[in-house]
Amino acid sequence: MALTERLFWQDPYQQSFDARVIRRLEWEGRPAVVLDATCFYPTSGGQPHDTGQLNHVRVLDVVEHGDEIVHVLEAPLTEDPVEGRIDWARRLDHMQQHAGQHILSGAFAQTVGAHTVSFHLGPAASTIDLDCNELSTQAFDKTEELANRIVVEGHPIQVSQHDEVALQSVPLRKAPQVEGLVRVVSIPEFDYSACGGTHPHTSGEVGLIHIERWERHQGQLRVTFLCGLRAVRDYRHKSRLGRDLAAHYSVALDELPAALERMEIAADDARRAEARLRTRLLDLQTAVLSDTAEQVGNRRIVCHYLKDTDAAGMRQIAQQLIQQSGMVVALGVTNPSPQFCLARSPDVELDMVAMASELAGPYGGRGGGRTHMAQGGGLSHDDLLAMLNDARARLAF
Repeated sequence: MALTERLFWQDPYQQSFDARVIRRLEWEGRPAVVLDATCFYPTSGGQPHDTGQLNHVRVLDVVEHGDEIVHVLEAPLTEDPVEGRIDWARRLDHMQQHAGQHILSGAFAQTVGAHTVSFHLGPAASTIDLDCNELSTQAFDKTEELANRIVVEGHPIQVSQHDEVALQSVPLRKAPQVEGLVRVVSIPEFDYSACGGTHPHTSGEVGLIHIERWERHQGQLRVTFLCGLRAVRDYRHKSRLGRDLAAHYSVALDELPAALERMEIAADDARRAEARLRTRLLDLQTAVLSDTAEQVGNRRIVCHYLKDTDAAGMRQIAQQLIQQSGMVVALGVTNPSPQFCLARSPDVELDMVAMASELAGPYGGRGGGRTHMAQGGGLSHDDLLAMLNDARARLAF
């Protein structure tokens, strides 16, 4: 395979280039080309590939294949030579995130002795996994402060190559995973990393570094962070969100947590009051239904459609009614959907499960439960009312 000259290593700011096609191929069902030189960075080392155009044909993916770099295309590329152009906004974003990761990983190593074991640069946020499973909030704040101090100080970000012997004198944060010449990206006297990614020339170009959140993940600590313009956009969004919420509740921004806590307490009080009123209402409904029960022989029959009660309330009423001797109950509700409940007192010898199937079956309904109480649904509103009438006729016979 022919060697592709990696222009992105020579100048990560280069946005366009001219090249020749070495060969054309198909890559996972799409047309692709290998060039003798390219500015397109291939996916590797946690950094996603560049996108852009080759002779106005969109580049969808860039893959490192041995010494070649394969450009996967939206359509076949027939012309040669080729003029290429990368999407600079994407490249700049990746440079900020990747260099920011170096700074943040170096800061974690210095402040708390936590070492980065993996890195992922995502489309919205990036993550590093640390070789620990717990750190205090103060540790994160201290690390974020150090990382941003490195940014503000505007340190140079340098690139060098070392053979195996020379590499022994480089204080790498992590052992390299390649053999031969090793490319080292360093912020002198702060961080030294074996890395093939693209980075800006100074730490100041990384911009704001913000730790967004952290969580335990497979025995390690996963840290989600944002750098540069991503961090600025996130800050802008959350700042406006906070201001809008504060304005909505007519409080100052720093008073918002206390205001929300007061609202939660008030909501809890309201829920408890509602529960008490609901219980009282169900008790009253139960009493009314008990008083109006139809006496048939030694049975007391209640067949009723509960218009303003939900399924849970229906079950509670049925449970209360059948505590009384000789009670047989057929109840129906339509909240949240048409449902019924058939129940009996312990001293009544009826199989309510069998009765539920017999009554609901002709209407396409279904039911189940235990011998003393059955529940079911699958009926329309009108069929539910008809079934309750059938139940009354059946129980009164």
